[in-house]
Amino acid sequence: MTTAASGEGLESRRAAYQVLRRVHADEAWAGPVVDTALRRARLDARDRGFATNLAYETLRWEGTLDWALSTVVTRSLDQVEPEVLDVLRLGAWQLLYGASPDRAAVATAVDVARVEVGARVTGFVNGVLRNLARTKDRLPWPPEDSDDGIALRTGYAPWIVTEAHRRFAGDAVALLEAGNAPPGVTLRAVGDAEGLHNELRDAGYPVRPGALAPEALRIGGTDPGAVPAVAEGRAVVQDEASMVVARAAAGDRRDGSWSALDVAAAPGGKTTHLAQLGGRVASAELRPSRARMIAEAAQRLGLSERVMVVTADGLRPPWGAASFDVVLLDAPCTGLGIVRRRPELRWRRHRDDVGRLARLQGDLLDRAADLVRPGGTLLYSVCTWTHGETVGVVDGFLAMHGDRFDLDPPAVAGAPVAGAGDPGVQLAPHVHDTDGMYLCRFRRR
Repeated sequence: MTTAASGEGLESRRAAYQVLRRVHADEAWAGPVVDTALRRARLDARDRGFATNLAYETLRWEGTLDWALSTVVTRSLDQVEPEVLDVLRLGAWQLLYGASPDRAAVATAVDVARVEVGARVTGFVNGVLRNLARTKDRLPWPPEDSDDGIALRTGYAPWIVTEAHRRFAGDAVALLEAGNAPPGVTLRAVGDAEGLHNELRDAGYPVRPGALAPEALRIGGTDPGAVPAVAEGRAVVQDEASMVVARAAAGDRRDGSWSALDVAAAPGGKTTHLAQLGGRVASAELRPSRARMIAEAAQRLGLSERVMVVTADGLRPPWGAASFDVVLLDAPCTGLGIVRRRPELRWRRHRDDVGRLARLQGDLLDRAADLVRPGGTLLYSVCTWTHGETVGVVDGFLAMHGDRFDLDPPAVAGAPVAGAGDPGVQLAPHVHDTDGMYLCRFRRR
């Protein structure tokens, strides 16, 4: 069933398929896998863009695609070979959301199946996708306003929709839809932000200042690897929400005489920002390979003299009590606030992960609290927005440590988007055009 149209786009579709296989088989992150697949495929700029979009969009809409496929596959999708299922997902995305004619979408998927899996599966792939092409306009969608209907319409698991309603009420759908929008690229200027802004503008980049941090410069969809300031260590790629976290942790400290601990520090963006703001930073990371990543980042940005990287477990910190003026815990979490960048996260997380991670976050926060000097700052943050990992953790901490710590809300431009009574600040993509980062600041008495 090979056609001229299918042959022309085969290599870009093969690259997208190889991304899906690595993500699903190895639990790899899509970003670096896309880079590797594109280097191997040697595609031109147009096909690179097509392959990247096809891979990311298929990952983003995986749950909806699987639901649609389940209406035309006569057996459970669990019984379909994983390699074949990824081919079907690529074809289904093109049929439901892509611009290709149905015939071309089916033909190219069959070609990918033939080359990547084997001729034995082409008949099955052809039959399934042709059936989907015939029935796609009359699929049995659930009611649009139900959690199941919203989940399929926005590309999330139903439990995430339920969590979003709990936390954001009438803004839930806007939050979820914003998680599907391309995030663009934001740089943190390491030196003179105004000078870097002028340099980027003069070089033709679509640059504009951030709204929440003075170091932030937004450059749209530009490839950051092509920006000289990034290669030269004068800027680092970082979402503006993460800059807000480091600034809130540092507070009004600027004299260079304060000490800080970044408890779970990799890949090092907040560590280097704290150092840039004047702190002497101990940067702790459990895994040695990720600790090396932090040290390399500090060296690249010329901040090594202010950063000490330590391989350490935040649950068993090697420092004595009251050792630091500032302790920042950016804790492991479900990551639902960064699905714009990592669409695969929405399908890797499960409802039970919220409670499991909230317990870990609470334990880490308990240990971090002992390391703060009297009068010092404890900053808790997570790149998610579930109630259990944000308000729930903070309420639990205050119940245990309210005799030692007071809430010290930071001033952040833009109103928090969570409900009344929330002790922290919730940034969100549909309001701030940032990652969905939560932060809460405490002052030790």
